Amino acid sequence: MTEDTNQGHEPRAWLIRGGSHGERETQALTEGLAIVGWEEMGDLKAYSTWPELISALQLAYPEVGRAVIGNWAGQLWKFDTDIQAGDHIVMPLKTSPGRVAIGRVSGPYEYRVEKPAELRHVRKVDWIRRDIAWESIRPDLRASLGSLLTVCGLVRHDAARRIAHLAEDGVDPGYAGEAEVTSASELLDDAASREAGALRTLTIRNLLEHWGAERRTAAAVSTIKSDLAGKGLTTRPPFTEGDLSAVVALVPLGTEPDAESTLGYGTTEVEDVSEPEPMSRRLGSLPARLVGISSEVGLTYAKTLMVQRGFSQLAVIDADGTYHGAVTWESIGRAHMAFENPSLSNAVVRAPVVDHDALLLDQVSVIYDNGFVFVRDADRVHVTGILTASDLTAQFGTLARPFVLIEEAENRLRCAVDIFGIEELRPALPGNMRRRVNGPVDLTFGSYKHIFADPDRWAKLGWNLDQGQFLDLLETVRKIRNELMHFAPDPLSDEKFAAVNGLLQLLRTAAPNL
Repeated sequence: MTEDTNQGHEPRAWLIRGGSHGERETQALTEGLAIVGWEEMGDLKAYSTWPELISALQLAYPEVGRAVIGNWAGQLWKFDTDIQAGDHIVMPLKTSPGRVAIGRVSGPYEYRVEKPAELRHVRKVDWIRRDIAWESIRPDLRASLGSLLTVCGLVRHDAARRIAHLAEDGVDPGYAGEAEVTSASELLDDAASREAGALRTLTIRNLLEHWGAERRTAAAVSTIKSDLAGKGLTTRPPFTEGDLSAVVALVPLGTEPDAESTLGYGTTEVEDVSEPEPMSRRLGSLPARLVGISSEVGLTYAKTLMVQRGFSQLAVIDADGTYHGAVTWESIGRAHMAFENPSLSNAVVRAPVVDHDALLLDQVSVIYDNGFVFVRDADRVHVTGILTASDLTAQFGTLARPFVLIEEAENRLRCAVDIFGIEELRPALPGNMRRRVNGPVDLTFGSYKHIFADPDRWAKLGWNLDQGQFLDLLETVRKIRNELMHFAPDPLSDEKFAAVNGLLQLLRTAAPNL
């Protein structure tokens, strides 16, 4: 592999763990090192190419599958080659729960042949801070630090800059454009004290963070609405609609009819915090922002824009908001068949338009029949959004995929415990569950951690996996599964999806025939 260099290098940030149980942490902090395992591997500098590293790993760990070998090779390559002097290292501390250490890389990869096998692969690190509280790190960055890898690059949401700031000041400045996360009560107090011309604004994601939430689950929405109403506040526009990056303002509710504090807000412009969140999914959080053209432009202009942007249709809307209809490739083709030199008006056709709060399931057949629907804004007048069949398919796929993966993982777990008889399963379960279980089909997802925690039962499975890591991942996915059962309009974070997918990959690798 290549030697460490720092020429023209923009410092990056990396997660490097000190062992699944923190067994390397004390040595790393004491000696000023980052240390990784892979005890069967020799000096990584002996492998100058990727194929050489893959071959060496396969020889050292012949029982491990190709997918795992490739994953390990990526981590070792990063540790030897990609990490450079000046980069920051973050090490969550198992030996001091709730704390992380942050340091700066000060030297190249070294192989210490004279040391115990578990302490040979090292990088010199100047540890700057060893007691950063977990709560000092914003939820999105904490999620990145939840990666199960030993060596992992931290790139999401400007991580390198934020890790550097944490190392310097002990505070996570947050992602650019996001306000600092305080407590929910501090946020509400601040918003309630502001004048009409200086409202508190923040993204929906940032709003959720104040309540410790990442997604708009039913429980989170209900709590936030209740707290807003209790303080005489709501959001404009509704925080239950739109993308998580959309900005909302915290605005005062009217204390009585025609009170000055209503500020003239229409009822459809703000979140209705007095009503429970509808159980049925609505369009409000789905439509993409509409790209339209004026009725005064030529048909060639419309075709050029559609090709340039890859659109199948365009809305025809004048600057004053007057809606005329849509132009589609089908309507353009018909216009050219009917007219020798068609104008834009010859190609404009009627198109379905629905309100933003229409029930999504009621519109599915309309969307698939027409290929799209236009969506009216909360004012019930202006057409501002579009939802296409491909949008709908992608959205449903994003939301449904975790359910499918968890279902497969659960089926594989259920098949795996089939090797245990009921007399062996029942004693492994908490007392209140034993009488209800007559076989694997009666087990809940939370049951498996109790079954697999016993060393003898784990050995009986014959899985060549680290038991501690597997149990930790199983518990993580259990929590994610419970969260998914409370349906929310926001997809899982990349880190949570990786955890679900990671568990499934381990099960497929350890027991491919299940």
